[in-house]
Amino acid sequence: MKLTWDEAKREQVLDTHNVDFLRICDVFDDPFGVYVEDHEHSTEDEVRFNVIGTTAAYGLIFAAFTYDTGIRLITARRAEHWMVNEYEENKKRL
Repeated sequence: MKLTWDEAKREQVLDTHNVDFLRICDVFDDPFGVYVEDHEHSTEDEVRFNVIGTTAAYGLIFAAFTYDTGIRLITARRAEHWMVNEYEENKKRL
């Protein structure tokens, strides 16, 4: 799976949220990851998605992404409390 991102956005996310796109690619390997379509930020030209999942580097994170020639990361941060609850509930269902 090809992962891409805008380098300036990666640096902004690293500065703002202390999360590096280079270290979260394994979020897509989490079998318990919670995926939802992001209707609020999607457009006719670009459908966006969110995932809450585990990474080796940061533990549980939230990431926004879209598909073009592969997966393009848009932003990421450590999971908030409600996201942790959502993730744990999803694990119980599976």
